[in-house]
Amino acid sequence: MKKLASAVVTTAFAVAFAVPAFAQSPASNKAFFATNPNVLQVAPVSGQGWSSPMTVYDIPKALKTSNGGAVSAILSMETALWTYNLTQAIITADATVKGKSSGSGSSSSRAAIKAWVELDGVPMEPAIVDPITGAVDGVVYDDRLQATGLTVNLLCSGTDINNNPITCNVTGDVTLELFQKTKSAHSFVFYLGPLSPTLHSIVVKAQLLIECRSTGKVIDCPQTTLDGYANASTMAAIGKASLMIEEQQNFGSN
Repeated sequence: MKKLASAVVTTAFAVAFAVPAFAQSPASNKAFFATNPNVLQVAPVSGQGWSSPMTVYDIPKALKTSNGGAVSAILSMETALWTYNLTQAIITADATVKGKSSGSGSSSSRAAIKAWVELDGVPMEPAIVDPITGAVDGVVYDDRLQATGLTVNLLCSGTDINNNPITCNVTGDVTLELFQKTKSAHSFVFYLGPLSPTLHSIVVKAQLLIECRSTGKVIDCPQTTLDGYANASTMAAIGKASLMIEEQQNFGSN
């Protein structure tokens, strides 16, 4: 059986972005583009739920809208998920059936990433703000739940040299390991309007989640080495990203 990680806290990687300088005044901007310099910062993920919101972009003076105009924002990001779980079935003898041994177990791991864009401190649609807690339910860029179940039923029987029936018990454990590592790129359009003719700020935030369970209980996420992967574990990460914001005069939603 593999050893579990000693701490609940697992790290996930997010990108800290720098905003390029522009020669023109922000008040004349009708569109704005920013990208990352590939600088990574470490953000903690507890394993007990979503992490605290992380600031991905912070642009105090982005663009100015006309009266009644709206703003659209396209946030594109590389995202990566790692999921690893270990399932063990402890085999025990069944006293009521001679020679029968059985056992079962289950486990799961989950990694997810969500993000949203705030204009002047207001989350842009389609992000939703909980009216009670104030928490923002952003757009899910990635979410993977990986679960495995393992059931073992063994029966040992036969005859001795005198052809008399004999039985035997099988004890021990059976372990199943499953690891996935994927990377992809996603893009989503956020929007908000109508707006007043003022200079607007843009902030992009993200949250990451990891969670591991075994037989219905949250556990420290396990980690191991599998076929050359020295850190097979459950993690979530954000890679390269870009942000395009633009004023819109014609807009609407269903």
